[in-house]
Amino acid sequence: MLRIAIKFLLSAAIVVSVSEIAKRSSLAGSLMASLPLVSVLSLIWLYQDTRDIEKVAALSTDIF
Repeated sequence: MLRIAIKFLLSAAIVVSVSEIAKRSSLAGSLMASLPLVSVLSLIWLYQDTRDIEKVAALSTDIF
């Protein structure tokens, strides 16, 4: 349950950060939003949850 809460808080923090940055500068906000943060976090979380490298490799292939 703690992992889910951490995932939720981290994801929410990223979204809030991007929206706050975009209020000040649309260029900086768009650059932050286009970074592959969510993809990298998803790969990390999948590996932590399953410890299955094949699933992580399949997800990374599908993302890219």
